[in-house]
Amino acid sequence: MIFYLFFILILNFLFFKYNYKIAKSLNLFDNPDNFRKIHNVPVPLTGGIIILLNILALLIFLYFSKSYIDNFEIFLNKKDLFIFLASILLFFFIGLFDDKYEISANKKFLIMLLSLIPIIILSGDLIIKEIRVSFLEIEYSLPYYVSIFWTVLCFLLFLNALNMFDGINYQVCFFSIYICVFFIINNYFLIFFIFVLISLINFFILNHRNKAFLGDNGSYLLAFIFSYLFVKIYNQEQTLDSDHIFLIMIIPGIDLIRLFIVRISKGNNPFTPDRDHFHHILLKKYNLINVNIIIQSLIIIPSLGGFYFGYTFIFLCVQLLIYFFLIFFLK
Repeated sequence: MIFYLFFILILNFLFFKYNYKIAKSLNLFDNPDNFRKIHNVPVPLTGGIIILLNILALLIFLYFSKSYIDNFEIFLNKKDLFIFLASILLFFFIGLFDDKYEISANKKFLIMLLSLIPIIILSGDLIIKEIRVSFLEIEYSLPYYVSIFWTVLCFLLFLNALNMFDGINYQVCFFSIYICVFFIINNYFLIFFIFVLISLINFFILNHRNKAFLGDNGSYLLAFIFSYLFVKIYNQEQTLDSDHIFLIMIIPGIDLIRLFIVRISKGNNPFTPDRDHFHHILLKKYNLINVNIIIQSLIIIPSLGGFYFGYTFIFLCVQLLIYFFLIFFLK
């Protein structure tokens, strides 16, 4: 493990040093457009690369470790670990190709759909077989094919919600750090999330200096990892219910649904980019730091309150009331 930590330090140092050269060699930049984007110079879309390198180094180390099962309780066996490795690479490259070649929304949706179905079926324990809602005190078992449909739908919503949430500096990074801290303090897959957290802190340093953006490669990578592990925890632990996950995901999720409804009502493709996101609306009144504080507070305080103190329905209602009040008040 000491050798691994030393290797990670060297890996991150080299990435910091050659980040711009990596982006230049891949022609991987987010260029300003004077419309939707708020930066003025091209910024490397390499955030996903640094996160992927850190995670791959950990997973490969654990794969060849004789005691990996004891250290890494996420996976049932090495086949399960291999499927996860292949899956995160797949979604990273979907995002990377989208960053470079701007894949059409319809093609991207179809690719993700066709990718998720075999991943979920082959993994087995990724299928959401029941719906648990703590404030209603219900547990409803789903028929097999309905459970596959529901699981695929949840993954698609998570992937697209987090991708569309990535519109301003810090936002997805802070949100992802919070999810990691939430998992760590509740002792869910401790080792894995400590190293994901380290990779996010490394990315934050670059992002803070405008030296890197997450890009679709990073947002799809993180979204798949988090959705995968939320489902794993949901299926393995009885302490995490649907409403707890809703409290964490409700702001990115409801903003996705609102944007889809608004865009479709205007006759536009629901995936057409615009400046009508929640963070864009808040930026009309507040600066970047305050926008991040508002959004992260609206996620963190209710989700922690609901998880530790109950009353998840009340916290959900408060989140939605504040969200829609700010939307209509500031727009």
